[in-house]
Amino acid sequence: MGAYTFAHYEQAWTGLMVSHPRFGGGVIVRVVRDGGDVLVAVRFHDGLRKTFASGEEALRELKSLRGILSAPLEPLDRISDQSLQRRIQQAQRRHDTRCQIDDDLEERLDAVAGMRKAIPHPPAGSAAAWTW
Repeated sequence: MGAYTFAHYEQAWTGLMVSHPRFGGGVIVRVVRDGGDVLVAVRFHDGLRKTFASGEEALRELKSLRGILSAPLEPLDRISDQSLQRRIQQAQRRHDTRCQIDDDLEERLDAVAGMRKAIPHPPAGSAAAWTW
């Protein structure tokens, strides 16, 4: 994990559908700066609003429900409250069907920060090399 700034968290995560093991599916509605810390505010399906005290805490507890290669969603500042509710309901459905994606939140931060991970190439002669 690299050294991420507030702008990295804000650009990578705002509006993203996420899953929490206890609270269910939700949407990151805001990322704010509090002194040197980054606070991550999430609205969950049951109406709960939770603010994670740091980006690292959110990274530990949340999992993405929408892959980095998915088509971009409409930004939160341009959608109605009804559309946000639909997105939260969709996040809960994805949570219920266990569509969580490991490491996607960190990959999004890496992409925004310009630190893409290298894709490992399979060794020559292996079966995986034929599919490469």
